[in-house]
Amino acid sequence: MTDPALHTLITTTSAALLAYIALWSGLQTFNANPTKRFMRIWVKLALYYAAYTMPIWAILLIMAWSQDLMPMLAQLSLPAILMAILMMGLYFYTVIVQPNRLRLEHHSIDLDLSTPLKVAVLADLRIGIYGGKPRHIRKLVSTINALSADAVLITGDWLYYPSADLVGQLMLFKGVNKPVYTVMSTSDLRYQSMNTTKQGQPLLEDTLASTFDVLDINYIGQQCTSLPLKCTRATNKQSVVNQSTYRTNNQDSVQQENPNINPLVAVLCGWQDVPKQSTDIETSEATDKAMLGSEIANATSPVIILASRFDSISDLPKSLQPRPLLITGAAKAIQKNILLAQKQNDIRRSSEQSALLYNSRMGKQRGLYQHASAQIFVSSGIGTRGLPFRFYRPTIDVLTIR
Repeated sequence: MTDPALHTLITTTSAALLAYIALWSGLQTFNANPTKRFMRIWVKLALYYAAYTMPIWAILLIMAWSQDLMPMLAQLSLPAILMAILMMGLYFYTVIVQPNRLRLEHHSIDLDLSTPLKVAVLADLRIGIYGGKPRHIRKLVSTINALSADAVLITGDWLYYPSADLVGQLMLFKGVNKPVYTVMSTSDLRYQSMNTTKQGQPLLEDTLASTFDVLDINYIGQQCTSLPLKCTRATNKQSVVNQSTYRTNNQDSVQQENPNINPLVAVLCGWQDVPKQSTDIETSEATDKAMLGSEIANATSPVIILASRFDSISDLPKSLQPRPLLITGAAKAIQKNILLAQKQNDIRRSSEQSALLYNSRMGKQRGLYQHASAQIFVSSGIGTRGLPFRFYRPTIDVLTIR
């Protein structure tokens, strides 16, 4: 092949790659159905799909440099070319490979339960422009189904610019063979309100709340339920849904009315944060939190609290015995709050295992902490937001609570 032919090949291939990145990311931006920040999402998706082309760019770079086809590249030394190829490989790995390397981490927590309880904790799913592809959810569901867990707890942060067909994108979660409980994060609630007209009607057919109903996922914002429940979805699905409105002071009657339910081991409560919109909403939120706090304080069994925010600890009732277990995610804002709390000596890491986890995960604030009001477990997280790459593996935390 002559040099002009090679130059034409490289130029044509480069133009085709750039056209693919621009056009495909644009189409996927429309699929994400953004009501604002269209250009920002387009740029993020362009960076995401550019990662798929990195191996081809590396080959083109080697060909152009070795044949001296471009004067600018000819001036670069071999170490510079190798460094560029290494950066391309690293970008491909952190965007394409790392998010698919799902793993399990096992932890043990003492909560004075009458019977040990095992739960799988998922945080920061971020279903949308980066995550939530069918291959991602299939792997997630199959991993969960293989666990011998009593329940699945999801701390919120479900969405990150999802498609308009929310039910279709999340339908594979219906294959989970265990009871699933969740709360919504502030960003999830903003997504719901963003897609609602002034008359209160949804702009989209699917909202996150209606999607939970279709997928048999129990939304427990500002509610309590008992754990564990039998996991035979075909026979007990309705009893699981009915339990989502369980209240701690009615646990004996619920047990009699639902014989398929296992003996009460713990009480699971959802601590829901609501975006500040008006004085009436803030007043209603304060009333709901006060009622839920009273339920937690009067519970006769150990309490597990599912929340999307670490700083929910400041609203919990004080001096509870035994102290409840607060399970939350590890979003960026949460990590800042944890660092601040550590500096003020409000919390401390629970064990050497947590310290090792901290050191091995690039400083991410995860693991078990001790606070005067509660034990706090910060889950590792699964999804990606912001820029499309991630440096640590997506993780399902499996808690054995004794």
